[in-house]
Amino acid sequence: MENERKEIGKYIKARKRVDEIKDFYFHLIKFAMITILILLFKGVVLNIFIEKGVEDENILRWMEWNMLLIPIIWGLVLVVIGLRLFVFRANILKIWEEKQIRKYLEEGD
Repeated sequence: MENERKEIGKYIKARKRVDEIKDFYFHLIKFAMITILILLFKGVVLNIFIEKGVEDENILRWMEWNMLLIPIIWGLVLVVIGLRLFVFRANILKIWEEKQIRKYLEEGD
């Protein structure tokens, strides 16, 4: 009975890990597709605004930077998620919680 519970717990943990990795890869694919679209259509979008009469260089520069910053920031977020998922596999919060529990148990003596 106890062995069964351990196996079920292992399965649930493994399933959660696989789901996290799968979600990361789907997110990575969406990131790549949207980044490509943004970079392909950046010039087209800016030309549309210029044709509509927007002449203020600051506004056009702001729009261009925003179209570049979206993939940059999104990419950085994906790097952090990837590092957490593949490099820093240990659950840092859980380790911290266990240290705090031990600390308070020792103080209680």
